[in-house]
Amino acid sequence: MSPASPFPFSPITLSAAELNSFFAGERREVWPAGSVIIREGEVGEGMFVLLDGELAITRDGLRIDYLTSGMILGEMAMIDDRPRSATATAATDVTLIHLDRARFQELVSRSPEFALRVMNIMSIRTRRLMEEEVRRQRMEEELSIGRRIQLSLLPRGCPQAPGYEFAAGYRAAREVGGDLYDFIVQPDDPSQIHIVVADVTGKGVPAALYMAVSRTLMHTYALDGRGPSEALQRVNQFIREDEATPLFLSAFYGVLDTDIHCLTYANAGHNPPIWLQHNSGEMRFLKARGIVLGAFDTYIPEEQVCFLEPGDYVILFTDGITEARNPAGDFLDDEGLEAIINGRPWASAQELLTAIVAAVDTFAAGAPQADDFTVVVMRRKLLS
Repeated sequence: MSPASPFPFSPITLSAAELNSFFAGERREVWPAGSVIIREGEVGEGMFVLLDGELAITRDGLRIDYLTSGMILGEMAMIDDRPRSATATAATDVTLIHLDRARFQELVSRSPEFALRVMNIMSIRTRRLMEEEVRRQRMEEELSIGRRIQLSLLPRGCPQAPGYEFAAGYRAAREVGGDLYDFIVQPDDPSQIHIVVADVTGKGVPAALYMAVSRTLMHTYALDGRGPSEALQRVNQFIREDEATPLFLSAFYGVLDTDIHCLTYANAGHNPPIWLQHNSGEMRFLKARGIVLGAFDTYIPEEQVCFLEPGDYVILFTDGITEARNPAGDFLDDEGLEAIINGRPWASAQELLTAIVAAVDTFAAGAPQADDFTVVVMRRKLLS
């Protein structure tokens, strides 16, 4: 039977007794908060023991761990010459012991218990890294499936309708969301074009599957000739009857009658589209009272209409546009989108769509895209 260890055991933290025993004569270093102790990508020249304070561990700018008193870092530099795999930054003032390879080897030869503790900590961390890699691979597989589902839902092109033009753009964020846009031309009356832009409150494969079901329902109700309000009511009823569904759906549903140039619409808690009027240059939000689908059993969305004049535009979008962030963390917001749309006269729906996407990219200035974004631009052409 092995003798009991004289030190209270913690898997990855050295106890006060261990710190006193192993490092009694070592020189202490005090680093102020904000100091970078080790930097990702640099070759390691030593390991550190954290005696007091807290360190934030980041990789590719994302925090992956938090170290407190009694923990060690940079120990892999004692056994290989590979670059540091992460950055350690002092979250508070910290007191550290720095051990170079010579001092580390001396401690190992002098204290087998020190060697065993470091090996134990390295083993635990390696095992955790392996588990994280398995989880990461599973997540990548899920994201890939979600993206395929999501892309399969998007229409292959925009409808061709006399006197009108359409343009649509979609960009997925790294994390699959639930954006959807669709055009449904009523088979028995091609002058009736159903236009849907929607967003599921969720991420990953569940959101993508949920959106697939919602799209199928809306197609069914559109082909039955349902109006926007009734179609949204039917979708809400289906969602509420499915008690296992934890997600909600925001949606704008419009039906364009290209014969009389009337857009009839209802809104279920979605961003209201912007109506840019050619003659006056004014912009209006196409608002209609409504809440997200799946929230309540009883739901009767308000239905509104607008009549489009030659040269008018309607811009539908998801919150990935207005919630785009720049490196400072500021949102583009509705005001930013309005400024883009009102920036100058536009010659086509595609030109305006391209300008919106380019302006969002310029605003983000390289900041990661946090959410999917979708834009649909509809224009009534000028009379010849």
